[in-house]
Amino acid sequence: MAEEPADYPIIDSHIHLYPASEVETLAWYEPSNPLHGQHSLNEYTTATGSPSSFDGFIFLETDRKHDLKSGVKDGTGWTFPLMEVDWLKRIALGTPKAGEGHTAEQKKLCLAIVPWAPVPSGAEALERYVGEVEKHAEGSFGKIRGFRYLVQDKPKGTMLQDEFIEGLKWLGKKGFVYDLGVDQHGGGKWQLEEAVEMIENAHEGVDEEEKVTFIISEFSSLTFPRMIRLKILQTIYANPTYRCITRRIQSSLHGEQQYSNSANAARRS
Repeated sequence: MAEEPADYPIIDSHIHLYPASEVETLAWYEPSNPLHGQHSLNEYTTATGSPSSFDGFIFLETDRKHDLKSGVKDGTGWTFPLMEVDWLKRIALGTPKAGEGHTAEQKKLCLAIVPWAPVPSGAEALERYVGEVEKHAEGSFGKIRGFRYLVQDKPKGTMLQDEFIEGLKWLGKKGFVYDLGVDQHGGGKWQLEEAVEMIENAHEGVDEEEKVTFIISEFSSLTFPRMIRLKILQTIYANPTYRCITRRIQSSLHGEQQYSNSANAARRS
């Protein structure tokens, strides 16, 4: 029997998109990778089936190649992340290039954008970078609600460096959220412990209205017993302050991938 359509609006709160013409700029990309080739909106809507209750998505940066040192020095290390901002601008404003796999009509699906940012470089560099993002994003800049710098593959201590904390405080002051990606499975429990200390440091001495909001985006990377995990999902779903509905929470229960509708924390109003 076919599933009944959802009677609530669905927002996919964490997706990655990229055109085939830019795959070489992805830090993790190899021709043998199963995610090779184009993954644009045409592929996305085919995979999801475009249910009638689907309102749109929030784009998360896809880890473009970058270099923090040359970024601070002359901006060259930011070239590919800014190229991604250009790509999302074309989606958000409905101005596709031929062959990129999206249409002008699909611009309404892009509800928010979370690009990469050089958070470890400190507040001054971060402010310069976000200025460049604004230039590249043009009319789509209003959809940028926060930034991400992946720490799941970084060495211990990265999240606790003075410049990193300074960057987080700058994001909070400017009203942006920080998307936190840690990997307890692959990296170890220390990543979660360090993340807690990072959050405490980023909020220390900061007025309540300027404290940066953290979005824990990779729920599947955290290990919880089954009942605790389900309790967390129930609590999130019941809380009216969590407004974004995601269609994919991945949980490893008994070694199998299971998918569940769940709410994901949105930026504070």
